Amino acid sequence: MPPLRHVLITGGSRGLGLSTAQLFARNSYRCTLLSRSQPALQTALSTLESSHLPASSPHACVVGDVASPGFWSTDGAFGKQYASGKIDVLVNCAGITETSAFVRCSEERMREVLETNLWGMMSGTRYLLRKRLIAASPGVEGEEEFKPAIINIASLLGVKGGRGAVAYAASKAGVLGFTRALASEVGRNGIRVNAVVPGYVSTDMTAGKNDSNVEGRFRIPAGRFGRPEEIAEAVLFLAQNQYAMNSVVNIDGGLSAT
Repeated sequence: MPPLRHVLITGGSRGLGLSTAQLFARNSYRCTLLSRSQPALQTALSTLESSHLPASSPHACVVGDVASPGFWSTDGAFGKQYASGKIDVLVNCAGITETSAFVRCSEERMREVLETNLWGMMSGTRYLLRKRLIAASPGVEGEEEFKPAIINIASLLGVKGGRGAVAYAASKAGVLGFTRALASEVGRNGIRVNAVVPGYVSTDMTAGKNDSNVEGRFRIPAGRFGRPEEIAEAVLFLAQNQYAMNSVVNIDGGLSAT
């Protein structure tokens, strides 16, 4: 039986993060979820299938804001709450959006979007690498060596652009730049860095959009919004495929081709 793997998912209490956690749990991963809401995290943990886990390896949660000063430190919220050992897969999924014309977007909101979507991800990843919580280790005898993975959730808006979400698009373009640059730095150390680029997905972030004529308004060749579990499948693939390094996987229903 392969060794039990451990995944840390930021933004894991809802949407894409929660669907990812549920899929990883079903595939015998121990999950640690990170979110700002304790009640949401507890509800999320209750949905994970854990009958396959040893009693000593339950799913866990960490409460806090990935972009808040000092969160990613030994003495900060993460360091004080986290006690689950080595991380085999990090999924950077925490993110917020904005829906207003750029000239009307406040400086405070722009900063919040950039700090949550990009700075928080970079700060957390750096902390985990420095602490060697994410690090390659010798393979178990009889098993293929598992190279740890960092998987960043970007967005098609970071590639294609779009009206009414300039700060969001800028932050997600930064996620892709971060992914490629970090992959070149840590790949030879046995750490894989990849990204998933979702198109429009049916979550609370897109609520109010998917009640319109999707195929007409958004010109999605697939004719519909994606489902969170379809994005989660791409994340699991990148976690498990040991040759996936510096991969950027579009899951957008063909929208990037239009």
